[in-house]
Formats: sequence, C-alpha cells, structure tokens
Amino acid sequence: MANVKLPLPDIAPGRSAIVEVEGQRLVVCRSQKGVYVVRDNCPHQNLTLEGGRVRGESIICPHHGARFSLEDGRSMSPLTTKPLDLLPCREEGDSLEIEL
Repeated sequence: MANVKLPLPDIAPGRSAIVEVEGQRLVVCRSQKGVYVVRDNCPHQNLTLEGGRVRGESIICPHHGARFSLEDGRSMSPLTTKPLDLLPCREEGDSLEIEL
C-alpha cells in the first residue's frame, strides 16, 4: 500500500468532489465530522458515485438511491449488502493523505 498526499479539495460539509490519483477515480466527501475517501464505484450496480449526496455520515448513490456509511463503508440500503471501498485518509492542514 502506498500513501499519496494531495491538495485537499475545497469542499463544504455535506458535499463531495471527484479526484484522480494514480489513475483511480476517488470521491472525497466532507461531513460535519471530517473527510472521507471512497472509490468512485457504487457496489449496487458498479456505477459512479459522482454527484451523490452526502447526508450526515453517509453518501447516497445518485443513480438508485443506495445509501452507504462513510464511517465504515457498510450498506444502509436494501438494494445491496456490498460495502463501499473506503480508503483510510487523514487531513494535514491543506493536504489530504490517502492510503491506496
């Protein structure tokens, strides 16, 4: 596993942004508690999470409404039992360190 450091996207709480790191699309989400990073893939039907809504500590897929915990990746929806691929990350000032 490699750690990658990148500029922290300017994201308001309740929002997300897509970043590309080493050829991978990742979704950076900010909640009231902090920042989370997941792979840009909804496990329900392997579609993008880009444009998904961040609500509390969860993200809602923009395609079918599947809801996932940003804290541990688990599905909170009857649409799938598969979890999100949540990546360990840490804010360091204006940088974001992600463990790939």
